[in-house]
Amino acid sequence: MQAILLVLIPTLTIVPTAIVAAMAMKVISRSAIEGMTRQPEVAPQLFTAMLVAMALVEALVIYCLVVALMVAAKI
Repeated sequence: MQAILLVLIPTLTIVPTAIVAAMAMKVISRSAIEGMTRQPEVAPQLFTAMLVAMALVEALVIYCLVVALMVAAKI
């Protein structure tokens, strides 16, 4: 039973987070690219903002991974 929980809990924690993060990154990049095509003069600022936003989303996924591993370590 513990072996099943050891696999199931981190999986159920990280998979939905990764899916939502992928969708969020898609929206971020699509919005940034649309803005760059409409106003090419602000493309460098939009690119920087896009990278920062994606880094924050990725950091959230890493935090969820750490929590999942900590929960798995307690089992």
